[in-house]
This record gives sequence, C-alpha cells and structure tokens, in this order.
Amino acid sequence: MNEPSDGSARGGEAPYRRRFVRVASEFSVSYSREGGDDSKQGQSADIGGGGVRVATDEDLPLGAVLMLRFRVPNSEREMVARGRIVLSFYNAEEQRYFHGISFTHIDPRDQEEIIRYVATEVQRLALESETASD
Repeated sequence: MNEPSDGSARGGEAPYRRRFVRVASEFSVSYSREGGDDSKQGQSADIGGGGVRVATDEDLPLGAVLMLRFRVPNSEREMVARGRIVLSFYNAEEQRYFHGISFTHIDPRDQEEIIRYVATEVQRLALESETASD
C-alpha cells in the first residue's frame, strides 16, 4: 500500500505536522513576554529541535511571543530562544497551564545541541524498552 504523497494521513487521522522529534524532558525554563522585563519560572514537559512545551502557573494567550532561557539536561550551555505560543491548555490534574512554544529564533548551535539531546534520549529509551522486553 502506498503512503499518501499530499501530506494527508491514512485512516482519516490528521497528518503529523512536526518537523522535529520531541521527547519528554523536565528542566527549569525562565520566560518573559516580549517587551516585558519580568522573568517567570516554568517547567518543561517536552522538547525538540523546533520547540518546547512549558508548564506555567499563568494562562498565556495563543500567539504570545516569549523569550526563553533554559539548559537541557547534561548541558553546561544556557540556551536563549524566542518562541511563539501555538498551543495552550489547562491540565486540571496538575493545576497548571501547558504551552506549546514553537521556536521563531534560536542559535543554530543550540538547536543542534537540542537535536543531539533528543536523539540520545530516543536511543536511551529504545534500549530501556528493549531490555525490559527481554
């Protein structure tokens, strides 16, 4: 059976739209609204080369532009990125807001480091899964 070539998905499901793989990862993220000077703290939920999902105590509007500062696990380098909120929802169980943020400006070296981190995590998780099934 051939895969659809127009970007649509089989079985009526929405097509997968991300360019980059994401992995669950928790680390502190400092953020501020563009043009504002008050920095607040959030917690990442996942990350990939194209963006990050951040949990916060405040509801932020779709389309808001944020300046982000964070360190991915096992990295010495503080990364600075600009991103736009493309998805927001409230998680009642955790009583926090989650914001999907697409990077609009990030140093290519930082993006490469994130991609390497994600690849390492995917490999680690695959090995753990393989070991668990033995």
